Amino acid sequence: MRLRSLIHLLEAVKALVRPDAVTVLGSSSLLAVDGSLGDEGQPLEISMDADLLMVPCDARMANVLHEAVGENSLFHREYGVYADILRPDIDEALPPGWQQRTIPLAEVPGVWCLEKIDLALVKLGLGREKDMALVQALISKGLVSLDAIRERYQILPLDEARLVAIGKRLNELKKTALR
Repeated sequence: MRLRSLIHLLEAVKALVRPDAVTVLGSSSLLAVDGSLGDEGQPLEISMDADLLMVPCDARMANVLHEAVGENSLFHREYGVYADILRPDIDEALPPGWQQRTIPLAEVPGVWCLEKIDLALVKLGLGREKDMALVQALISKGLVSLDAIRERYQILPLDEARLVAIGKRLNELKKTALR
């Protein structure tokens, strides 16, 4: 997803439902750090969706947004990008304290983005091939370091299963970096 596509999508969302705040939680949140990450040959080039958390958000608002800008909507077909509207319980899958570390998307007032180390931890927790590739790309580009990820990982009060899964994947990344 390109930065201009994310901005267009967010402006459409804000015009439709006028939320108090929007937080971009998925990979597209990285565009607040470096807008070129969506350019050709960059890690977000093939990403078509933005994971959005609205405040406030109820079932009616989520349905309106899904119909208007969600997957397979007219907006998606016309512009090639779409919004995944997240439920507030997504908070359970994010590192504790993430809300205090969000960063503003300067181009769109009232929009915040997940901080890059928190995103890396989420991706390591998921552990899918595409998630691991994204974290590796962030490290390769110097946007995050293994040490910074490990430092945050070690101070977060995560449940045992997530601690083990993330720790294992961090070790795999470290071995890859040593080759």
